Amino acid sequence: MPSVIAPSPRQAIREGIALQKAGDLLRAARVYSGLIRENPTNADAWHLLGTIEIARRNFDAAGDLIGHALALDPDNAIYHHNIAYVLAAQSRMTDSVAAYRRAVALAPDYAEALFNLAQSIRVEAGDPIIAAVERLAAKPDLSPRDRCFIEFAAGKVNANLGRYDRAFRHYAAGNRARGATPVETTGRAYLDRILAASAALPPPAPATAGRAGPTPVFIVGMPRSGTTLAEQVLASHPEVFGGGELPLIERACAALGSRAPGAAGYPDCLPDTPPEAFDAVARDYLKAATAKAGAARVVTDKSPLNFRHLGLIARLFPDARIVHCRRHPLDTCLSCYFQNFAHGQEYSFDLTDLGRFYGEYRRMMARWTAMLSIPVFDLDYEALVGDLEGVGSRLLAFCGLDWHPDCARFFETERPVLTASRAQIRRPVYTSSIGKWRHYETHLGPLIAALGDDALAA
Repeated sequence: MPSVIAPSPRQAIREGIALQKAGDLLRAARVYSGLIRENPTNADAWHLLGTIEIARRNFDAAGDLIGHALALDPDNAIYHHNIAYVLAAQSRMTDSVAAYRRAVALAPDYAEALFNLAQSIRVEAGDPIIAAVERLAAKPDLSPRDRCFIEFAAGKVNANLGRYDRAFRHYAAGNRARGATPVETTGRAYLDRILAASAALPPPAPATAGRAGPTPVFIVGMPRSGTTLAEQVLASHPEVFGGGELPLIERACAALGSRAPGAAGYPDCLPDTPPEAFDAVARDYLKAATAKAGAARVVTDKSPLNFRHLGLIARLFPDARIVHCRRHPLDTCLSCYFQNFAHGQEYSFDLTDLGRFYGEYRRMMARWTAMLSIPVFDLDYEALVGDLEGVGSRLLAFCGLDWHPDCARFFETERPVLTASRAQIRRPVYTSSIGKWRHYETHLGPLIAALGDDALAA
């Protein structure tokens, strides 16, 4: 994600950044725009206005604004780092990598830039990033944030070089630097409350025949289970709009909870929520999710942890489709452990916590399979990469669409992809990630013990 810091001592800049961090993007943009009107050569204001557009996912505008800042201050490492993020979102990976390398050249101790560079390339012997990462990782006095970034970068570098034991040690150090523990919304008690409240919901009204607008398709599962690949294949179809990781179901949960009488928030409010409240939340979701969908027949929402809320989704959208992505449990969990998630996913920082959460995910999906009134398509990652057209055709048919040759060339589809897999889905399908856990098997005792019978389940 982009770095947002206060490079100028001016009070207006500090005020804008405070507003931005508080989520008040409109007022922050007004502050920066006012600074630009007063002084068009204020590079910081141009750059920060560009980060506002990143938050709004207006990447063309963001690129123009940060590019203007770079024209005024071409040796600012943070500007190069943030325009690299924009270029990646625009599918311009070669230019993005060059910008990350420039940021590192200008600021050799820029841990976040080294991390993002490592994530964007396959590191080969002799790449200057190897020495840069090793030098910074050896420093004993890094902040926890920088320690986290550089350890995950070192993990990726060493994994690419086949130094698996060393890679694992760095990844473990990065996870320790996160220092977080699982939160309520991923714990068994909370998930049980969702299941109980959802079971008490009245059946949804039948889907309205000929409902205007595209059919919503929710792509769910554990993070790192192939959800980004699934969406990219779908979004490469000319009649599909790929929405990406939308926060809209979480907002729907919060909206229903805020309207509940007394202290009953989500999910406890669900059985007593009146039909008109569900209808209002569904309309709000569809308005936001389809705002840029044009004439698409299908719109996707690829938020893996929405698997927790499938009961609500079935109530809101009787015509929805659920794509449940599955991958070998050890490959899935190890990939989560090796991922420095931008936010959330606290369960993934410890192997035992990770294994327990995976068990909860499996338990919930089994319950939903028995309870849901809308269809679910189980999509196995290994099957998809082994037979892209065959499995992909069945996936598209489930969504009411015919196979299209563009889906086979998903890696050429230009659309913003902001997930951890943004570099991988710019490549043709590959199988090298299957069975990757075997390189690290000697380190996975706590994970295997926590998974129990799930450890080797297909």
